[in-house]
Amino acid sequence: MSKQFAIKALVAALLSRGVVADGNGLIGWGITMYDPPCAFACRGVISKCTLLCTPKNGVVNHGTHHNPVATPPECFTTDIAFMRTMALCIDTYCPPNGAPSLSKIEDYWYGHLGTGTVGNYKWVPTISYAGALIGAKEDELNGVKFPNTTSADDHTGHQMLRARIFRRYADSSTLPTIKSKQPLNVTSMISASDWKSQYNGMITFETNENGHSTYTVILMLIALFLPVVLSLLRFVPGLTRSKGWSYFNSVLNYPALWGSSHREPVAMVAGGGLVPTRGQAMYITFISILNIVFLTAPYIYLSPQSIFGSREEQDMSVMGCRAGVLAMGNMVAMFVFSSRNSVLLYITDWSHSTFLLLHRWLGYWTIIQTVLHSILLLAYYVEYGDYAAELARLYWIWGIVATVAAVAIWPLSLLIVRQKAYELFYVTHIVLIFVFLIAYYYHIWYRYTYNWGYEIFAFIAFGIWGKDRILRAGQMIYHGWRTAKITAVEGSDGEYIRIDIDGVHSEGVVYLCFPTLALNFWQTHPFSVTSSFARNGSTQQATVATPTGKDSEKHAETEITVASPNQSDTASTSSSPPHEVVSRISIIARTRSGITSRLAARLATAGSELRLPVLIEGPFHSSVSSQLSQCSTLVCIAGGVGITGVLPHLHHFGSPRHGRLYWGMRNTSLKDELAIEVGDLPSSIQVETAIGKRLDVESIIREELASRASDGLVGVVVCGPAGLADEVRKQVTELTRRGATTAPYILIDEAFSW
Repeated sequence: MSKQFAIKALVAALLSRGVVADGNGLIGWGITMYDPPCAFACRGVISKCTLLCTPKNGVVNHGTHHNPVATPPECFTTDIAFMRTMALCIDTYCPPNGAPSLSKIEDYWYGHLGTGTVGNYKWVPTISYAGALIGAKEDELNGVKFPNTTSADDHTGHQMLRARIFRRYADSSTLPTIKSKQPLNVTSMISASDWKSQYNGMITFETNENGHSTYTVILMLIALFLPVVLSLLRFVPGLTRSKGWSYFNSVLNYPALWGSSHREPVAMVAGGGLVPTRGQAMYITFISILNIVFLTAPYIYLSPQSIFGSREEQDMSVMGCRAGVLAMGNMVAMFVFSSRNSVLLYITDWSHSTFLLLHRWLGYWTIIQTVLHSILLLAYYVEYGDYAAELARLYWIWGIVATVAAVAIWPLSLLIVRQKAYELFYVTHIVLIFVFLIAYYYHIWYRYTYNWGYEIFAFIAFGIWGKDRILRAGQMIYHGWRTAKITAVEGSDGEYIRIDIDGVHSEGVVYLCFPTLALNFWQTHPFSVTSSFARNGSTQQATVATPTGKDSEKHAETEITVASPNQSDTASTSSSPPHEVVSRISIIARTRSGITSRLAARLATAGSELRLPVLIEGPFHSSVSSQLSQCSTLVCIAGGVGITGVLPHLHHFGSPRHGRLYWGMRNTSLKDELAIEVGDLPSSIQVETAIGKRLDVESIIREELASRASDGLVGVVVCGPAGLADEVRKQVTELTRRGATTAPYILIDEAFSW
């Protein structure tokens, strides 16, 4: 009858819950470790006791590396003495310690009796919990008889004292008291001290493990959704147009964290770096504080316990594990902020250059937590464990690979590397990130398989990375295989080149891939779309696109501008059928290192014109137009090729709103090249140029903001060299802080650098 009951319970469990008995998800978020802990503590005391069916001199480990068990699961589920001892222990200690329901105890009985921590319904106990308990009570009342044995040592581990333990259902017990690792051949009692030690250890361990998951999820969600929450402020009626909000931004948001350099690199560390704005620094500081707090606290420690011998031992181990899990939470957020197709870019009004900065800082914390994970657990196994044995295990080896890959990413991602050897950075970045993810996955697999859900973080990261690549490939397929015509900008002495691509109408930011230009044919390079030209038959129509120019992955090289109907190659399109739509984007690129230098070199070899196959990825999101839509006045300050970053905003900013363009350049080549585009600006836009000299930024900002104090919200847009952008940022914030102007404003830096 007991066996039939067990089989029925097994079938019901399999139909309702599947094979694994501990849930799905993460520890504490769908997965339980010791539920109910009172029953797990009973098994923890006697799991290493030898049973009559335990193989003699067995070499197979049926437990884990750190908790080896010589007895196979089927032995635990058939041994009468073991099952009766377990039932008696559960009945003794569970009622006053959580009082789990009978259904939960039975679920534990059929899911964990054979396997221990990780449940599995494969091994069916031959008697039910109720049957085992009845048998144990009978043994307790009537006494037990030891089985016939061939060795006098089979029972030397038993404490043969007739322990008189108070029972809620009987007068006293005449059963022996069993100790861990001793032979268990008859129904026995488990002492309160042994059970309590196991119970405390399991409660402590699972609570801290739950903390690993909980604090990592909290960190990850805050990192991802704090920008969303902060961006909702733009919907507060009248807030962004208020003078108080402009003053707040001038003090706590727009200025560089220290000094006046934000776009220009400073020698903070080896290789240089970029100083975040104060607003960006507040986010970075908050995320850093969360990383530190969640790593160091809170933890619980109960004593006595069976897992750790001291508080110092537990802290070293548990904090090391916490660091490893926190690294994964940082990693997931890091991948989201690096994605070119991140949905957060569409939800918030934050720029992609800001997202890339947050991506870097989350990457730093991923590296820091990974290194701390490795150092703390290395120290733990050297001090308290068997370091030599751990070193030979596959999970440890893959952990070393992941740590080395994470550490190597940092020096190869320094600003000086990104600017001077972009292709090296690009290739090594992708390779090392991929190695890190693979190594992390196998580190978890060889340690836990899929038992505790830590692999989920790797799956999410792979999903984000893969989704972004699939979307980018789809964009290339959508635009198709195109031909780019490269020519030199006349009068620029080779400083600028022009790239025309027919058959494409795009806006925002695009990435171009030239498959035949170099061996690294897979690389794509960023260009900011300023406008796109479209012609319908013999009727010319120019449609102005909205750029961002903020997610260039290297130093400023390129801008995109409209192809003029009066310039070369338009004669060929004028003869197109009346209803055929012909489109084109044209790029003016300043020749620097990297792809532009290769294009210029190939052009010099080819002569006056170079044609290359090109694939187009994008367009990508820009939030600039939405921010400027509420402005009454627009002031654009451009340096050199930066003019192409502000032209589309000026084209959108027609009457009755007013705007002014201040454009500085070294020579007239760009002015001549873009004469038609600048001439086509709305009549309400005033243009002032400075050739061969620097713009007087302080006078411009003082005049514009002081004269617009009563005209509503002023949009200040700067695009050009880093020094120019930092000067505009400095002047507009200092004038507002000093009270020299009270005009409400927003500042937009069309940045073209990492």
